[in-house]
Amino acid sequence: MKKMLFMAALILASAAASGAETNRTARLAASRIRIKCAACAGKGYLKVRPPDRGQYAGRIEDRSHWDVKLDPCPICGKGHGWRVVWDLSQPDPSPEPPCMKCGWSGLDPSPCRQCLGSGMAKCTHRDCKDGWIITEIGRQGRRASSRRMQSVEPCPECKGLGKVVCPKCQGLRAELCRKCHGAGRKNP
Repeated sequence: MKKMLFMAALILASAAASGAETNRTARLAASRIRIKCAACAGKGYLKVRPPDRGQYAGRIEDRSHWDVKLDPCPICGKGHGWRVVWDLSQPDPSPEPPCMKCGWSGLDPSPCRQCLGSGMAKCTHRDCKDGWIITEIGRQGRRASSRRMQSVEPCPECKGLGKVVCPKCQGLRAELCRKCHGAGRKNP
C-alpha cells in the first residue's frame, strides 16, 4: 500500500513538473480520517479471555484474573485508541471531468474484498483458533477415559484477539483507484 501511495504521488508530481498542472499542487482526492478503534473501543488496550480447555482444572477461584491484558491494542497500534483510515464518503464534485471508475473519490469503488471495508481480517496463523493456540500436553489420570490436558497460549500474530490488520488494504478499508492513481479525475 505504501508502494502504491508512493507511485501515485510520483506520477502526480511528474505530471505537475512536466507542465500539465502549472498552478495546482499534486494531491490525492481521497482524504484520511481518524476513527475510534473497533477492537478496543477507543481505550487503547483491551482484555481477552482464554477459552477454558482444561488448563484451569481444579481451580475454584474467579477466572477474571486469567484474562490477558493487551496493552497496547494490536489493531490501533501504540495505544492511541484510534486508527487512520480512508474517508469512504463521496467528496464534493470537481469542475474537472471525473475518473470513470471512482467518480472523484480517488478510491476503488468497492471496499476491500478481504476485510469487507472493516480494516480487520481474520488471523492467518495456521494454528490460531479464535486468537488462541491450543495444544495437547497429556492426560490427567491413569485411565484410558481420563481427561486430556491442553495448553492454551495467545496466538503470536493476533495476541489472542482473533483478528489482525487487513494485509491487503493495510487497515485503511479501501485501496486507491488504479485508473486515476488516487487523483479522482481523468488523467490528462
